Amino acid sequence: MKKAKAKTAKARKTRPAKRKVAPKKSAAKADSLLQARLQAEFSEAVKSATSYVGDPERLRGLVSEAAKKASSMPRDAFKETWAYFQAMLRLVRAYYRGDYRDVSATTLVIVIAAIIYVVNPFDMIPDWVPALGLLDDAFVLALAVRRTRNALDDFMLWETAAI
Repeated sequence: MKKAKAKTAKARKTRPAKRKVAPKKSAAKADSLLQARLQAEFSEAVKSATSYVGDPERLRGLVSEAAKKASSMPRDAFKETWAYFQAMLRLVRAYYRGDYRDVSATTLVIVIAAIIYVVNPFDMIPDWVPALGLLDDAFVLALAVRRTRNALDDFMLWETAAI
């Protein structure tokens, strides 16, 4: 009988360990769902961005609004994408002025969509939510940078050569 009790006690000890693993799976699933939702939100911003491409006044207004918002945003949430976000703003400014046109329409739309998403205060996680409000913006910027990094690097090289 003692052996049976020992097995029961051992079985009880292993059950909580299994419960600890389950939240990791749910967290991974939730993270995956969050990323999918953010990509869907970004796709909506891409659809909206196409209407900006041929309208210099709208682009000027968007860049102005984004630059104003960027001046009050904490940069630490964006890490390495902050410099690329600034490059996106400069690229769109150079584009609507007619100074730089060596960018594909697809790249331009992705860059504009990222800026639209960052400017929108009512995106997936509202910007006013403490500690979380800018995480979705940072994710969308990272997504846009991944898709446009070469074009942004080319633009920054053009900038330094033009100076």
